[in-house]
Amino acid sequence: MSQLSLSLQGHLGVVWGTFIVRLKTISRYKGSLSMDIFMPIMFAAMPILLGQAMAGSISEASANFQANTGLTNASYIAYMIIGANVFSTVTASFWLFGFFIRREQILGTLESLFMTPASKTSILAGLAFYVEARSAFTFVLGYLLGCILFGINPLQGQVILALLILLIGLIPIHGLSFLMGALVLKVKQANSLMNSLQWGLGIIMGAFIPVTALPLFIQIVSFIFPGFYLNYGIQAALTGIEWFFGNMYLDLTVIFIFVLICPLVGYWVFSKAESRIKAAEGVGQF
Repeated sequence: MSQLSLSLQGHLGVVWGTFIVRLKTISRYKGSLSMDIFMPIMFAAMPILLGQAMAGSISEASANFQANTGLTNASYIAYMIIGANVFSTVTASFWLFGFFIRREQILGTLESLFMTPASKTSILAGLAFYVEARSAFTFVLGYLLGCILFGINPLQGQVILALLILLIGLIPIHGLSFLMGALVLKVKQANSLMNSLQWGLGIIMGAFIPVTALPLFIQIVSFIFPGFYLNYGIQAALTGIEWFFGNMYLDLTVIFIFVLICPLVGYWVFSKAESRIKAAEGVGQF
């Protein structure tokens, strides 16, 4: 077997090994995995029940939502359930990557991990593979359970298309999570960073209210954030609202452009931050 084949096989082995290690780790913390499924339902319940209380009934709340957002074909409850689940999967991608870096720093193994013969890219790819699988799993279960609890048909709309948009649309999110990793390397914090960022992410991705109903400067930020197109694409596929650019293929094209750009930009920033910190105190500095 050629050296190239061995090298490729070795890289794939590292990716798979990292994925399995993360999978075995989370399997020991079933409560954490359960919270990933139930938290989106709690997030969705707040605006759903508040809207019902203010309007007097779900039908009136739905009518108010459609009148104030312009989404005349949107299901109010389904919109909130989908938005809450997409919000949770996006923030989880940032959380998991940031906490991976911080945990390895605290354990004193990050610098050793990056100095092993295994490629850093392969290790991070395995982590991204794990986050993708975990996000898809929790999204599907969270969406199904939310629909059942609030009396919505979970099979409405184009379910397979929505799942494909989720799997593809999370790739640029993983790419941007490298930026979170770079920040953690620099400031050596994860909790405070995500606590500061996560609700802002929910706003600019339109998780609970369409960004078109928000101020112009927020809309501009939203339009350059891939999470917005991820959320809107799934909403369009499942609830029947009009595609953002009026055409499914145009929306998917924008998502694919982010797929090509975000991982490269995110990894470049992470590598630059790592190189500068190595030249100073070192990436393993607590």
